[in-house]
Amino acid sequence: KRARVRLIPKRRLPTIFECPSCGTTAVSVSVGKGKKKVFVICSKCGLRGEYDYSPYLSPVDYFSKFLDDYEAGRLAEGVAGVEEGEG
Repeated sequence: KRARVRLIPKRRLPTIFECPSCGTTAVSVSVGKGKKKVFVICSKCGLRGEYDYSPYLSPVDYFSKFLDDYEAGRLAEGVAGVEEGEG
């Protein structure tokens, strides 16, 4: 008899995140045209952050920066976020 091969699904990093302001799972990370800016936006409440693009960072890293800026009070709902390095 042959042994059964068990496939273990690979773990993947999330692409949609929970908003720290409204609590819904509606925050997406998108790279702007030309790959110079990355936008982290909640589609429910409009909370938004804008960061400089780096090829070494993943969407989770940008979301972490977004959370840090939110907790520091540098983001506002429906208003353009801050540039990376400000503050």
